[in-house]
Amino acid sequence: MAENANNATPQGERVGEISLRRRFLNVRTLFSFVVAFGLLFLVFESLNVDFSSTWATIRSCSPLFYALAFLSYYLSFPLRALRWRVLLHNAGFRQDKGVELPSTGRLTQMILINWFANSIVYARLGDAYRGYLLKGNANVSFSKTIGTILAERVIDVLVIFLLLILAVFGLLGSRGMMVTGVVLACGIGMLAAIAIVLTVMGRFGDTLERRLPGRFRSIYSLFQEGTLGSFGQLPLLGSLSVGIWLLEAGRLYLVTHSLGFSVGFSLILFAALAAALLSAIPFTPGGLGVVETGLAGLLMIALAREGAWSIALVDRTISYLSVILFGFLAFSLWHFVKARKGGRRRSLGDVES
Repeated sequence: MAENANNATPQGERVGEISLRRRFLNVRTLFSFVVAFGLLFLVFESLNVDFSSTWATIRSCSPLFYALAFLSYYLSFPLRALRWRVLLHNAGFRQDKGVELPSTGRLTQMILINWFANSIVYARLGDAYRGYLLKGNANVSFSKTIGTILAERVIDVLVIFLLLILAVFGLLGSRGMMVTGVVLACGIGMLAAIAIVLTVMGRFGDTLERRLPGRFRSIYSLFQEGTLGSFGQLPLLGSLSVGIWLLEAGRLYLVTHSLGFSVGFSLILFAALAAALLSAIPFTPGGLGVVETGLAGLLMIALAREGAWSIALVDRTISYLSVILFGFLAFSLWHFVKARKGGRRRSLGDVES
């Protein structure tokens, strides 16, 4: 019974409704979009990119390769859901402890909604929104769920960094080593931050918990338990993560071929992973403006400006625009089903009374 209570929402943990509509219409969110589009405009102007030539290249896109790139990207979502299920299982969210997790398809829908929310609001609110959805669906602790999502991010950064190192060996001697060095430095900075956070949790977590106000102690305890408890079955988690990021790189590789360019896979892998790191920067929704600039800048190691920008823009129609479209559909379906279930419960209540 004590284990079941740890998985349930504690009395001190109150999570109000998270409204994406209010966050989207927030002045700060609108300002972040202005910053993103302003950055894109400034970069285009400063680099003197020929937009007519870029647009002509975009229009030559092969539908077959584009469709394959699209498929490669969306195949990563079920893998992400499987990985999250493993993390949740490791953290104690499983049937033998009184938790009935949603199906893998339902978890996939939550992750797509997570990506959608990150694409329309700043500060990566979608991560919290995913925790909110699981809490409402499975009646589990929000704090502990957020811990599993943090663990997921830790694994992503570790795997991305290792794959970046492998990609660098294929880029040795290229004229873009200074740029790759900057990306690796950012990766090292993220790894250092992760190491500090996990060390503080592992060695000083109990001390920190005792010093927190009473109503926050149980919340922090569950968050720490969810984070540190997720790191089991590491070979399986690592394999799923490598598969996810190779599918991400496969998307960019296929987009490149859809536009008739031939770029070495080392650069494609490095650029795709660097773009993923840039998308984690919470200043603009989904890294808008930052990701396109960074991706095009890395591809300019091997291509002309117009070619690099055409690849970056077409790639973002998949990793950004399509996420908004399909994520909105998933979000709408989720709330439609929720509203129907709520109406059905009210109707049954009226009959019983």
